[in-house]
Amino acid sequence: MRSMARVALLALLSLTMPAVPVLAVMGGGGNDRPPAATGSDDYAAGLAAFKKQDWQGVIDHMARVIEERPWEDEAYNLSGFAYRKLGDYKRALESYDKALKLNPHNRGALEYLGEAYLDMDRPKDAQAMLDRLDEECQRLADKSGDQQPDCQEREDLEEAIAVYRAGKS
Repeated sequence: MRSMARVALLALLSLTMPAVPVLAVMGGGGNDRPPAATGSDDYAAGLAAFKKQDWQGVIDHMARVIEERPWEDEAYNLSGFAYRKLGDYKRALESYDKALKLNPHNRGALEYLGEAYLDMDRPKDAQAMLDRLDEECQRLADKSGDQQPDCQEREDLEEAIAVYRAGKS
């Protein structure tokens, strides 16, 4: 009888609660999660706008994603990137900050925040993001047992810092 009550309760809950995948936060380009926004027209449209470098389109679509699912760190990350490309560094930094509060392992947000700091002539802050990426890449190596984990974000920020320093010489 108790198991029937559990089944009935689970069935009732499945009808009343939205389907939200349970996903582990592992860090990645943004993170290693498949986008929880799968099936979301705004998320897909935001990604398409990102690929087309339609920065206002990214902001508009990701704002709707964030409104529906405020836990989507990658939506904040992509919004931050778009704000940065439009020169709105205040909003870019706010967006990256929110992405990293939601997922401190978001390597994409760490890279892009470091690049924003370079744009703002703050190389010490960019270096701090590179240091955090080093830690994230090491964490990935430790977790996977892979001595050379794919850590493209670290390599990209390291290169951006080198270019910045070469331009200042």
